[in-house]
Amino acid sequence: MKTISAKDIKKNSTKLNNMALETTEKVVLKSIDKAEELQEFTAKSIKKTLDFSEKQQDKLFNNLEKSKKMIWSKLNKGLDFFSKK
Repeated sequence: MKTISAKDIKKNSTKLNNMALETTEKVVLKSIDKAEELQEFTAKSIKKTLDFSEKQQDKLFNNLEKSKKMIWSKLNKGLDFFSKK
């Protein structure tokens, strides 16, 4: 029967500890990389959405301005018609 010495226990414990540290480091670094990729994707998506919203808002206000001009034009024609005697 083989006896286990304190030296062997220390050596094996150090190996296991180093392996655990390396594995943990890999997991943390991989997680950080994935988080950075997700952050970049999210930033691009938000920018695209805001650009689209800006264009839609510009279209809306341009159409409102055109409608306002048309309404004032029609109103002025109606007022001119009724003010003539």
